[in-house]
Amino acid sequence: MADPHIKCELDGLDKLTVLLYRCALTFSAIIMSIVVWEPTFAIPALVIAALIASSTVHIYDKRFRWLIQGSGLFAAVWLISGLWQPLALGAALFAFSALAIKEYFCFQLKILMLTPIALAGFWFCLVFGQEHISIAFSMSGSILLAVTAFSKWRMPLHYDIGDKTRYQV
Repeated sequence: MADPHIKCELDGLDKLTVLLYRCALTFSAIIMSIVVWEPTFAIPALVIAALIASSTVHIYDKRFRWLIQGSGLFAAVWLISGLWQPLALGAALFAFSALAIKEYFCFQLKILMLTPIALAGFWFCLVFGQEHISIAFSMSGSILLAVTAFSKWRMPLHYDIGDKTRYQV
């Protein structure tokens, strides 16, 4: 996770990855609001957004970065395999949950800690055929992801990067 007090010079790739990350968070909030009604479009869209967000996130600690990136990659590979699609969705939602927790440490917004509960609740209700309850969880998840995205867009781009020398390879 980056340090906002350090302002490093951003190159084009830095700016691109920060913008892609923020756009993916924004897109995920929008898609979560329609996933119950348009699953054939929304599930692949969420997986793609998770892959983009997880591959462009800036986290110093490689263990957490690889966990988040691995879940986004797993979601994409599982979706492409054509096997049980809810597992791909679950991996994508795990990636967004982890990203929300990461952003909690940036913004100290306690409400972001509810994101994993909302997204997991949505997934379990969807898998077990509880459509009416899943709507409430998807709307909650959508709002929480929107809060995360809004918070990210309010800060300068260099806040996402921090000290480039501290990144573990």
